[in-house]
Amino acid sequence: MSLSSLVAEISNNFKFNEEHLRKSLKTILTYAEQDNELSDSFNSFPEQVQDLVFNLHMILSDTVKMKEYLDDPEMHMDLMYRIAKGYQTSPDLRLTWLENMANKHKEQGHHAEAGMCLVHSAALVSEYLHMLEDRRYMPNGAVTYSKLTPNALDESAVSDDIVSPDEEGICNGKNFTENGLIEFLEHAAEEFTQAGMYEAVNEVYKPVIKIVEANRDFKKLAEIHKKLFKAFEKIESLQGKRVFGTYFRVGFYGRRFDDLDGEEFVYKEPMLTKLPEIACRLESFYGNKYGQDNLIIIKDSKQVE
Repeated sequence: MSLSSLVAEISNNFKFNEEHLRKSLKTILTYAEQDNELSDSFNSFPEQVQDLVFNLHMILSDTVKMKEYLDDPEMHMDLMYRIAKGYQTSPDLRLTWLENMANKHKEQGHHAEAGMCLVHSAALVSEYLHMLEDRRYMPNGAVTYSKLTPNALDESAVSDDIVSPDEEGICNGKNFTENGLIEFLEHAAEEFTQAGMYEAVNEVYKPVIKIVEANRDFKKLAEIHKKLFKAFEKIESLQGKRVFGTYFRVGFYGRRFDDLDGEEFVYKEPMLTKLPEIACRLESFYGNKYGQDNLIIIKDSKQVE
């Protein structure tokens, strides 16, 4: 059971104590560090336990923080990303969190980001299907999607800690199938269409077409080419007329921001958003959170001392 699910979905009959779980993780770490027999052996088991405990601790902290930042969509999404990152070596759990991120982005109208989460899901599934069985018409792992986004290579199964899809209970869900892969890619194409990223629609359908051709599903092929025809028409008719998001650098300075103190982020806002608009939104949000008297908005790009 994933640690994040344990923390987030506690039943009413069971009172979860975060501190006890932290102490349990610390105890495991202490035993691993004091086990001289394992430390002297050729394997790196104590180091592996240490890495595991630190990773679980980060997942625990981020999951608890998610409850605190339910009203802060940017921070909430950043925490979801960090939890998904923590499950990098657990394909089933990582895929679940990538889907959660895609759904949350879709709810917020962030179609490009939702599409990218789905591309990462497809890259992850492709990587493990490629490990299970090398079929010529199937994508050659996560590298297939590197043209869409170089970040897709994050799903490459190259770490020593990566679990094998041959292990019992690993990658057995409906998503780790040809149909599951096609579904992720088709949903990604829908999101990119909503975002006006028609070139990405073309790239997403390339691996789908190979699979559908191999299965000789000509009805499906006809549907795909109709969608591509519409995407290409949009590219031609909207030459020089498409406007995408507006980006702002936002920094947080001051002890009241805790972990955010001194951190800077890139905020993506809707197209043609002006600086006063995002400044007003952030001032209203953090003013309500910390008090207007404790907040100063700096609207230039000078160094903050």
